[in-house]
Amino acid sequence: MHPRSFTNRGASAPARGFTLSEVIVATGISALLLGAILSTFVFMARSGVNLFHYNEMEAQARQSLQIFAQDVRSARDIVWNDTERASGGYSITLTLPGITSNSDEFFVTYYFDPSSTGPTARAFCRKPGGADSTATPVILVSNISRFALERYKTGVSSARPIEERRAVNNLETKQLQLTLTAARERATVATSTHIVLSARFVLRNKPYSQVAADA
Repeated sequence: MHPRSFTNRGASAPARGFTLSEVIVATGISALLLGAILSTFVFMARSGVNLFHYNEMEAQARQSLQIFAQDVRSARDIVWNDTERASGGYSITLTLPGITSNSDEFFVTYYFDPSSTGPTARAFCRKPGGADSTATPVILVSNISRFALERYKTGVSSARPIEERRAVNNLETKQLQLTLTAARERATVATSTHIVLSARFVLRNKPYSQVAADA
């Protein structure tokens, strides 16, 4: 008889570790996944900041145009306080009807501060009184990179050149149009801009003279 040989079927093979190439491949894949996750996170964070900026600028623009339009439409008169630009300027004073029985009228000034420093720098503001008023202004739109305030006549065909439709003095001014570009900046985030082009607001209560001399 031949001796039998027995095999231990329950015994497992020795544990096998990862090779260097496997470790390198796994590390590379992990780095790619981590980079993709971080890039997505950064993109979402920047998108959130931009969305916040756009919402803020839109809210400011909407509210400021409502206030400006209400005052312009009820104004009895207008004074252009400067001639920063050939067709207009940065500051106007409106004469509004009195808000109490003891006052027939009062004044409010809208202006853009083009300076780079100060509490109202690069802002579109409203303040009670005339241009020289020391009343505290209310900032309507902040961080403006471009601003324009145009004045127009009425009764001139839209087919005529734009220069013929613009008003050149206070008395013939019957419409106002506001254009501005607001901007928001933050480190590592692209600058967000919001362009506002208003309708032409009509000074309904103001007398109009197309040939009057400047007041």
